[in-house]
Amino acid sequence: RAAPSPCTSPAKAIRAIDSRSVHRICSGQVVLNLGTAVKELVENSLDAGATNIDIKLKDHGTELIEVSDNGGGVEEENFEGLTLKHYTSKIQDFSDLVHVETFGFRGEALSSLCALSDVTIFTCHKSAKVGTRLVFDHNGKITQKTPYPRQQGTTVNIQQLFYTLPVRHKEFQRNIKKEYAKMVQILQAYCIISKGVRINCSNQVGQGKKNSVVSTTGSASLKENIGAVFGQKQLQSLIPFVQLPPNEAVCEEYGLNATDMPQNLYR
Repeated sequence: RAAPSPCTSPAKAIRAIDSRSVHRICSGQVVLNLGTAVKELVENSLDAGATNIDIKLKDHGTELIEVSDNGGGVEEENFEGLTLKHYTSKIQDFSDLVHVETFGFRGEALSSLCALSDVTIFTCHKSAKVGTRLVFDHNGKITQKTPYPRQQGTTVNIQQLFYTLPVRHKEFQRNIKKEYAKMVQILQAYCIISKGVRINCSNQVGQGKKNSVVSTTGSASLKENIGAVFGQKQLQSLIPFVQLPPNEAVCEEYGLNATDMPQNLYR
């Protein structure tokens, strides 16, 4: 066997990637697809205490993703850090992870969405007299800040997701039906578990009419949410179950302390 020919091209120096390119590359690892984008925005609304969440898609999300809520809104002092990477109100250091009770805590989602799309946020904090419209660049910096009339809550407007990554954007558009189907499945799951929260999602293709994707009534019942998502007929096939504490034999076998076991795990 002939020996491989030696590489004649000069070795390239190892250099650091510029920070802007790093941000764009890593953002594509945080927001992986349409489902991730919608999930992150819905989780932000739930963490803000919203009881009403409205999701609007245009062309299955390729043109527009807009999530509006009636949560607590964002205070003006937090505008600058809203879309900066690893800026969060949920934790301050690693030890705080033990006590996290929110969906989000890393401070990456909005920053990544800024790097991958055009982001505009409309928000009105409960202490504010008028809302604010904020336009961000791809680094998460505010480029426009103007008063905007709206009730308490926040609207996040995402246009042209992934367009800053041309290859990923082309793939996203080509596989949009599959991405959309996966997004619907994720959204259905949040509709079921979000008791007391009304979630509506619509999709508009071109200049056509808006079609309802999923809609719940804000019921406090998990069973009613399942009926709203999958239809009342599906409720007939559900099998109820009761959570029972482990007996002494089970605790001994697995080294458990019955007093330390969580109560009402399935509520």
